[in-house]
Amino acid sequence: MMVIKLGTPTIATVQKVGNKLNEDGIAFASKADDITSASEFISTLIKNTFKFDVFSRLYAIDELNTNNVYRFVRKIFSDNANFVSQSNNLARHLYDQSTHPNIINGEFYVVYIEDCCVSGQNTDALLLLKTEIKDSFLTVTYENGEYSIKPQFGLSSKHIDKGCLIFNIEKDNGYLLSIVENSTIRQDGRYWTQNFLYAKEIISDFQQTENVANFCASLIQKVIEINPSRALDLAKASRSIAQRLQNSETEINTEDLISSLELDENTSSVISLFRQDYEKKVGKIPEKFVSNQNAVKRKAITKSNVLRVGSGFEVKILDPSAIIEQGYDDEKGRNFLKLYF
Repeated sequence: MMVIKLGTPTIATVQKVGNKLNEDGIAFASKADDITSASEFISTLIKNTFKFDVFSRLYAIDELNTNNVYRFVRKIFSDNANFVSQSNNLARHLYDQSTHPNIINGEFYVVYIEDCCVSGQNTDALLLLKTEIKDSFLTVTYENGEYSIKPQFGLSSKHIDKGCLIFNIEKDNGYLLSIVENSTIRQDGRYWTQNFLYAKEIISDFQQTENVANFCASLIQKVIEINPSRALDLAKASRSIAQRLQNSETEINTEDLISSLELDENTSSVISLFRQDYEKKVGKIPEKFVSNQNAVKRKAITKSNVLRVGSGFEVKILDPSAIIEQGYDDEKGRNFLKLYF
């Protein structure tokens, strides 16, 4: 798991970027502003909006130099004297990609951050922001012996619409990126990630563990639908799977997890089709992966160890090796569970 320590924001530019489809135009920056006095605000903004659990890289079908963001960012990192001109190039590129009818006018910020640390590696970073919805606040000024209150609109430290942190490492692979995009394909085509940055997610241990955890939980529910009598066995198996996934930095074979469910031949054929359908919707299940316990927190697999008994009881299986006897009492005409401890 990446450990990120933010450095100090030093300089920034602000450009106005409109919707190209509507011919809104663009306003370039003429200079960079010293923002060291706002470093605490910028750091708080980043901490409140970036999760640092999923990372991406700038991508290109051919050579990386054909990715505009990569080319402009590389020039900034190589020489700070290029900061204003390349920030304006980034703004122009963003404007050229702003052709979806729902894209809103906004300010585009480029912020240089010095002395970051990524898993022990010291480096600098660039923060790219596009603000489309401003927060309102009041300013109080004192002039000529009187106070005056005026409404203002500006950037919030709690929310951003579009953001990207580009760390100056792994240059030859497209740098290391953390992206925020609070929109959907339907809203604006997710133009920030797909068109402007042209970035691809790095499939991390976190994502692979999360994917397998969700798949196993869905698989268990499917098996219970097919064969409700196996609910007890599957609750135990679910607890065992969750425990294995929560053991960080352990290589796990996905087929071993599925085999622990002890599926019969008839169920296995149905599950094979279920897996194919699942992978079409969500993505391919990895054959092997290194587990990340943070990816399992609050996931359905951690709740699949609850056995529902009739309409009035739930039994939570904490130990997969617990001895529980399930049966039917002919004399009383009722199902029963015996718990041995």
